[in-house]
Amino acid sequence: MKLEDLKPTQVFSTYWWFASERYAMCERRLAGQPPPWTSDPDLQKHRFTNTFRVTDRVSQYLLTDVIYNPEASPEDNEVVFRVLLFKLFNSIPAWKALLAGLVEIPTREGFSLPRYAPILGDAWAKGAEIWNPAYTQRPQVGDHDIERKYATKHERYLALLEKMMQQDITDRLKAARTYEEAYHVLRRPAIGPFTAMQWLTDLNYSPVIDFDENDFVRAGTGAMSGIRKCFVLEKSPSEEEAAAIIGIMQAGQETFFRHYGLEPVRLRGQRPLSLIDCQNVFCETDKISRVKHPEIKDKLGRTKIKQGYDPGSAEALRPPFFPPKWGIK
Repeated sequence: MKLEDLKPTQVFSTYWWFASERYAMCERRLAGQPPPWTSDPDLQKHRFTNTFRVTDRVSQYLLTDVIYNPEASPEDNEVVFRVLLFKLFNSIPAWKALLAGLVEIPTREGFSLPRYAPILGDAWAKGAEIWNPAYTQRPQVGDHDIERKYATKHERYLALLEKMMQQDITDRLKAARTYEEAYHVLRRPAIGPFTAMQWLTDLNYSPVIDFDENDFVRAGTGAMSGIRKCFVLEKSPSEEEAAAIIGIMQAGQETFFRHYGLEPVRLRGQRPLSLIDCQNVFCETDKISRVKHPEIKDKLGRTKIKQGYDPGSAEALRPPFFPPKWGIK
């Protein structure tokens, strides 16, 4: 797949406009400006992830309170355990429920499914959002005994985590020679491609593994839909073709931004969009195009965006934290 093979639609310009304006909104908010941080009515009314994945609220919480929490164990096996436990639910309320119920930071050494499951079940029964609505996670346990043994979703997820840790997933991740190999380590327990890519990205924020984010990517369903809207394609792209398209966006971002009269974005003025950022922007472009370009429909014919947003209720942002190995000042 090469740039000359791609025929952009009008949605393609929206891709770059969104990347620019959504980043500007984040910067304005960090600078202490009052809401709504944008004049665009659709960005005011609906919730979209940040242009740079690492600056999203959940990613920031994962970094500061889960991975690099100074009170948590820095041992590799413990870090991997915490990341996977958090990412199974991808929910700050779920993590806070565990902290409150355990009265300590969750540890691999102290993990017990009969102890953890009731805490999450009770939190769910009381109305806590222990599942993040940002994306639906459907990791398949791949073990009929687990499916038969546990009646609830959170129990099965915890059983999956226990199985992954028993399979020495930390050692296998550390033994991976490439980012793609590490991805397949996570795919082995029958985790879906989108979920595996998200988990891999978060584990790569930690000190346990250290790969270049631009070495490998896999597109999720939303990004695939965004790609189909941005280009005239004879058929849906394969995983490899979608990855190649995302790579073209990442490599040519400065040219594309300037082509549309936009200043190229860099994280805190230093780090350009990575492959996972470009993947996420395709997903968000799919969503915003439902109202910006309703004539170009996805496979489900959707013309609405589910998640609304009230800028007036937004909390003040903490200064962003980045993986120390990135060297961002």
